[in-house]
Amino acid sequence: MPKFRLVAVAAVLVLVASSCRFAALAQQNQDNGKPVPWWCNPTEEIPVTDGPASGNVDWYAGTHKSPLTWAQCHQLSQWIDEANEWVSQWPTQAAAAADGWVRVTPYFPGMGTHNVRGGVTPAMLVDPEFDRHDPILDAVGLDGVFDPTRPDVLQFDGNGPNARLVGFDYYVRTDTGLPPEGFPGNNDWWHHHPWICHRYSDAQQIGFNMSDSACTNVGGVNVNLSNYYMLHVWSTEGMHYTPDVYAGMIPCIKSGGTVWDPNDLCHIGGSMAAMEHSQVAPEVDHSTMDHSGG
Repeated sequence: MPKFRLVAVAAVLVLVASSCRFAALAQQNQDNGKPVPWWCNPTEEIPVTDGPASGNVDWYAGTHKSPLTWAQCHQLSQWIDEANEWVSQWPTQAAAAADGWVRVTPYFPGMGTHNVRGGVTPAMLVDPEFDRHDPILDAVGLDGVFDPTRPDVLQFDGNGPNARLVGFDYYVRTDTGLPPEGFPGNNDWWHHHPWICHRYSDAQQIGFNMSDSACTNVGGVNVNLSNYYMLHVWSTEGMHYTPDVYAGMIPCIKSGGTVWDPNDLCHIGGSMAAMEHSQVAPEVDHSTMDHSGG
């Protein structure tokens, strides 16, 4: 076989291996008689009301997370692989911005940024037809469809263009007063942000669960998003959180920079209690920091 064909075949094999990594590892565990892997077996339960800006409704109170069945685990693994492959198109915030993703929140320790395609715009905020008490955002990409292979939100480890992708979210509207069914099992605990203050000038989210008067005083308008539910997923290359793939926040995304070392305790069970929580993160450009790890 010609050398260039060998190289091409090798490249394809590497691509297939990397794009099917979670599915392959799950199958390997089952074949070897091991338990379901960490993303199918959470060891941490954090209430969805515990965190900055979260609402006060815990739809999962009285229930517990538990290992998935093998059938559920294989389905989840396949979806994670497909989602990871899709978001890998935007390894930096600059790449995302060039393709229409807009940063709607600044960098938060524990989460990074939140970037969406579309979303609320300044024009919508001043449109008399816009119902801020019950907004329907289908036309701007935030709808009632849960597609596990196409996350709605990207997260980066800084405010600048060189910030690296650390995770992604799903953001889904329902009309039931309950979160969407989402992934297999009862491990994907969704949360919501009932009221978000959007700045008139650029529609940036500048406050959560504020009063209307407080929002007005900082140049914004409150929008009721209590029917929209969010779920974080930590599965991108170099940014896993093994206690719970769906954790709301993870300790590897620190105020002083991101820890990329996969052997660091923050990836495998570092304490969340030590994290600094704030309602609104300062506009600090973390992309100038060294993100190489450590």
